[in-house]
Amino acid sequence: MPFSIKTYFVSLMKDERSGTVDAVIKVLLKVLSFVYTVAVNIVDRAYKAGIRRKYRVRVPVVSVGNITLGGTGKTPFTIFLADHFLNKGMNPAVLTRGYGKDESRMLRDELPDVPVIVGQDRVKSARWAIEQGRDVLILDDGFQHRRIARDLDVLMLDSVSLFGNGSLFPRGVLREPVSSLERADIIALTKVDRVGVDRRNDILQRLRDLAPGKPVILTRHRPSCIIDVTGAAYSAESVVGDKVMLVSGIVDPDYLAFLVKKLGAEVVARMDYTDHHRYTQWDVKEMISKYAESGAEKIIITKKDHVKIKDLDISRVEDKLFVLDVVIDIVEGKEKLIAGLNSVISG
Repeated sequence: MPFSIKTYFVSLMKDERSGTVDAVIKVLLKVLSFVYTVAVNIVDRAYKAGIRRKYRVRVPVVSVGNITLGGTGKTPFTIFLADHFLNKGMNPAVLTRGYGKDESRMLRDELPDVPVIVGQDRVKSARWAIEQGRDVLILDDGFQHRRIARDLDVLMLDSVSLFGNGSLFPRGVLREPVSSLERADIIALTKVDRVGVDRRNDILQRLRDLAPGKPVILTRHRPSCIIDVTGAAYSAESVVGDKVMLVSGIVDPDYLAFLVKKLGAEVVARMDYTDHHRYTQWDVKEMISKYAESGAEKIIITKKDHVKIKDLDISRVEDKLFVLDVVIDIVEGKEKLIAGLNSVISG
């Protein structure tokens, strides 16, 4: 991928660069990280002391969030929760800030019967949703949004990177200190199929130490099907033996490659952009060129990327373009989550 400032700083946050200039910039980022940490702690103490008020609405509120900069699978988990409440005969609404517009578009595509309300003032959004007859609210990326009191706080952690290098933004990927785990009601460990048993056990022990008594559920992303540009769906296993090129603008493109390889496809080329990449026609041109050189038979992208690419002219490769649809599988601890959700509804 071409050099970009965003890519460079992401690599510094992940400690993927170690040159002399990189070391100097890391020191500057550490100073900024200290300032950010102070600000986060001030906000935290204000809420704990009651200086900042929490608003409680008259319907149950479930929050899905994380303490790192993306990549934990909040969007498919939000879809899972919305489907759960729909199956219970309830009328959920999703409240999101909309900073990542691709996620809100994806939520609307996946949940046609659920209003996805975008707005920074989520108290206002909540009131509007309740006026429209919605009886349960899901806060997408809501862990840091503490203005609305919630009945269940689900915190998602990536088992591959967990807390990154342990530093807060912008020196690391943490949005707040790991001590914030104490606010979670349930911890969802994602991508557990990407790590070995020893690593998984080490993480679980660390979580027991950091957040004693907190229920932990284990999840993975499971490819459910692949979808062409017309919307036709095919078995995910239909890519077995195919040579494919991956195009993505997500936090963890390696996990996408892992899932596709696990299906039995051969990944012959990749185009990895940074998270929330805004695709242009130039990117499509580059994609077409690389596809022709790679010998790939299919181009596989994520749903998150498709909502942005589909607005461009992809006519030259549209018959080769497929979207990998993934869903959240809870591989351990599902009863803990269901019990938590049922207590919200019954309470």
